[in-house]
Amino acid sequence: MAPRHKPNRRRPIVRGGLAVGLALAAAGGTLPFLLSDAHAETPSLTIPAPNRFKPVANPVYGAGPGGIVERTEVKDQSALGYYRWTPDGGTPVDLPASSPYDDVNSIDGGGGSHVSVTSGDVVAIYDSPNHVQLKDMKSGTTTKYTLPDGHFYRGVFGSAVLTATRDATGNKNVLHVLHMADGQLADTLVTGLNGWVAEDAMTLGGDDRSAAIWYAHPDGTRGVGLLDLATAAVTPVFPGTTGANAQVVFSDAYVAWYSPEGGNTTARVLPRATLEVADTKVELGSGEGTPRLALVGEWLLTTRQSAQSAGDFLVRQGAPLTALPIAGGEPRTLLEHAGWRVAQVPGGGVAVTGGASAGDWAVRRVSVGDDGAPVLRTVREVAPKEGKLTKLSLTAGHLVTAESDTTYLPALFQQQLTLGAAPSAGERSLLARPDAQTTGEAAQRVYDSRQPVGTGDGRTVVATTDADGAQVLVVLTADGTRTVVPAVDPQTGEKMPTGSEHSSAVRSASGRYVVFGDSGRGPEDRQYVVDLDASGGPKVVRVRQGQGGLAVWGTKLWMPSDSDDGTLQAVDLKSGETTATDPITDNGCQPQQLQTAGPWVYWDCYPSGSVSSGHGVYNTQTRQSSWAPRGTLGDGYVVAYDGNRGQLNLTPIGDAPRTIDAFTSQYAYPIVEADRFGGAVAYAKEKSSQITAVNSGVATSQVVGIESQVEQSVNLTSVTDALWDADWQLSKPVIDAQVTVRNKTGRTVFTGSAKEYAAAVSFSWDGRTGDGRYVNDGTYTWELTGTPADGSGGALKVTGTVAFSGGQGTRTRS
Repeated sequence: MAPRHKPNRRRPIVRGGLAVGLALAAAGGTLPFLLSDAHAETPSLTIPAPNRFKPVANPVYGAGPGGIVERTEVKDQSALGYYRWTPDGGTPVDLPASSPYDDVNSIDGGGGSHVSVTSGDVVAIYDSPNHVQLKDMKSGTTTKYTLPDGHFYRGVFGSAVLTATRDATGNKNVLHVLHMADGQLADTLVTGLNGWVAEDAMTLGGDDRSAAIWYAHPDGTRGVGLLDLATAAVTPVFPGTTGANAQVVFSDAYVAWYSPEGGNTTARVLPRATLEVADTKVELGSGEGTPRLALVGEWLLTTRQSAQSAGDFLVRQGAPLTALPIAGGEPRTLLEHAGWRVAQVPGGGVAVTGGASAGDWAVRRVSVGDDGAPVLRTVREVAPKEGKLTKLSLTAGHLVTAESDTTYLPALFQQQLTLGAAPSAGERSLLARPDAQTTGEAAQRVYDSRQPVGTGDGRTVVATTDADGAQVLVVLTADGTRTVVPAVDPQTGEKMPTGSEHSSAVRSASGRYVVFGDSGRGPEDRQYVVDLDASGGPKVVRVRQGQGGLAVWGTKLWMPSDSDDGTLQAVDLKSGETTATDPITDNGCQPQQLQTAGPWVYWDCYPSGSVSSGHGVYNTQTRQSSWAPRGTLGDGYVVAYDGNRGQLNLTPIGDAPRTIDAFTSQYAYPIVEADRFGGAVAYAKEKSSQITAVNSGVATSQVVGIESQVEQSVNLTSVTDALWDADWQLSKPVIDAQVTVRNKTGRTVFTGSAKEYAAAVSFSWDGRTGDGRYVNDGTYTWELTGTPADGSGGALKVTGTVAFSGGQGTRTRS
């Protein structure tokens, strides 16, 4: 036997993914896509929508001992709903506050609403320009304030409202504390400022005892002042603290300050009982985003607020929630991820939304445990949001989905499906995703909205672009092995043009052969034929430029003929032999799209035109043409969506259509695919990522071998390769595949089970018979048999010959 290129002669890509494919099948039942009776009504299979990777936004704006003020991301868009009070273990209550367009909750009355909790379970609501109400969520009572003329809102703290009026120079620097007493509004002027206070962002935080404000001395030095709400007097603290985006947080025992200005990473903490002592500095460490603070017992809690720019496609889950001992010591991570809004609970504790992932997201309370350390309690789970499905592929039961937001970058996932009396889905696993360190939009979104296509032998192909924007074909195995094939003319070395007028996609795939490139609708369009098992690795073997679609099944590449007479031609990609059909298209039009499955060739001259003409199906065995709706070809049927009626229909070729599913909105077009290597349909309807897989109910074609790579001769004494290897691509999956080897008299010398994966079978044999001896030199007949996994049609039977040398006779003589 002549030496062979072992890494490339066989199907290393398929073999590499076999173990994963078998594992997926084991999780879901059996390996093939079983349809126990193609004619019977079988249950459909529902695959639940995956969770979005990014947790549902659920910022906390305030918290009392018995409930939390929050807003939750609405279902259908990335926006926040109205403010609501959610009692622990109770039903949410909407609050009478306007809902701003973003996550603004300005304490200084920057417009819209400000909602807070600074006393018990009393929610304070400010609505611009001058309305304030305090709602006691336990008793149900409400106290309403209308700010006096000339007063500007600066926050609610306990039962007090802080306002500012203009001074003699027109600046809003005169502070007032308003209380409701005996039904009358009492106005107390703030004292102890010893100068003036800054107008912008003057209120930094507070609770029912104190409010923190910026202050400034006449000499220009600045700091933080604590306003005692009972006396309306200001006491300077944290001298010299200045900076943008400063925050001050309070617990019963401590007050803490932090500003990120100038790259500062240190917080300052004071005991409230002795404000005159030196503050304690707590190092927050470096990291992405701005630290946000909270206080629990003897611990300073911190998480981080990060902005995500429009060009940053890495989805963020939130920074960790970390507890830092005020007195020094090792930090503790309380939550892997947390929202940046952290609410102090009057009387003690903190409320925050966070968890390990979107599936573990919840509103949680942090309090002090018996040992003095922070402890977590889950108040309410926050259900994850459904991820976005952009494309799907179903091939020989192998489901591949393109998803834009179910992991940190757009990715492809895979599952093995089993239909029949007891349909099931195997374990969902990642097929392909860019690395988290990938930079550049094109590289990060390489799989976003790209159509994956199964080849029928366990591989998946995707047409996309590389880091330089050039069109490429990505070849993936089930174990994630990735091979990139550039769209390059093998004769000229010319690359496929780029730009909006060139939209590369996989047009057809069958086993080792793939067609990708332009649509074939324009004279400059280019389509590339790739041999995945070519010597030396996958490469382009043919290029067609001009109008007309291409499709491949087995070894035959279908295309419009060179004459404008409505005929097609099929080129055998192995032998080069060309055959032609009778005229099949209407009025001799040239098909711009072709699809193939089994003996069927679907053609469409005007893919974007009328739904009633210019398309049909041709049977390559009977040489008959039939009308079919414009849609997706399966083995013996076409699936099409009728937007006028809001129905997904399946039309058996030559028969009347029947409705698979009806839609609430007739314009909510589904994502739908037919399994070309089986009798199933998978679809997701009405913008949902939930997938339904259903048996077509149409008897599939007889299972046959459509391409093979079988060694013709083997030297059993070879030191590099003494095995007989064979691979067969089938038209659909089989079970119980066996290979029988017979000598020239017809006597069986060996029978062994072949490995089944997708719609393909592989077999290796070392030439030893059942008694452990090698076969004699000579030519033997082999026979591959198998039972159709879908129960439709007769058994598989493929035969051939193989010559062995270096066998028993040679070994005996030596």
